[in-house]
Amino acid sequence: MKDVVIKKIPIGTDIEKLLGKKPLEADSSAYEEYSHAANILSQRFKPRAILKECPVETTTGNTILIGGHVYKSKILKHLLSDNQRVFLYLLTIGDMPTNLNQTEKYLVNSLKLPVMASAMRYLKKTIQLENGFDKIGMVNPGLLPDWSIKANQIIFNTFSNSTKSIGMEITPYSTMRPLYSSSGILFEDLLDYCDCQTCPIDACIGREARFVQSA
Repeated sequence: MKDVVIKKIPIGTDIEKLLGKKPLEADSSAYEEYSHAANILSQRFKPRAILKECPVETTTGNTILIGGHVYKSKILKHLLSDNQRVFLYLLTIGDMPTNLNQTEKYLVNSLKLPVMASAMRYLKKTIQLENGFDKIGMVNPGLLPDWSIKANQIIFNTFSNSTKSIGMEITPYSTMRPLYSSSGILFEDLLDYCDCQTCPIDACIGREARFVQSA
């Protein structure tokens, strides 16, 4: 399947939803400042994603083939089935605008993670609805206990030069740029799995399930 680029991922400007906390007073200076920061995000940030639908082929041991590339993870092999369709993805909200004052930088930075979480929910919902999945699962390199962040490189290699279309690049250390970017696999969840169960970061605004030590 060809790479599919999504260039218009909406950014919400609802402050309470972005902050995920008790509503601010609408007539307060803090509310006005955050509203201004949300408008900057909406007008000048461009969340983008790129997707590729790939078949899964199970092999011996703890390895599977996805789109012809080898991935090694016992958990990943448990979650995915032979001949299952999955979607490799890259997602980024882009770079920080350069001409912001210090207050704007601080407030915009504080909203980046909520915007990233919102963009991820949008991407998951889009795949779920377009493919008629009852539930959608997601796994990310470095977040599964036995799936190294080095798998970012394999996902990037799958997309080849198409990564330039959304302005993403990967470093020799398998980290991604821009900073607020994500890579992983979206799939029909047949086992009631949530990747949040393997992540110990309790304060994450995108958390959808509690951390389970044995997940």
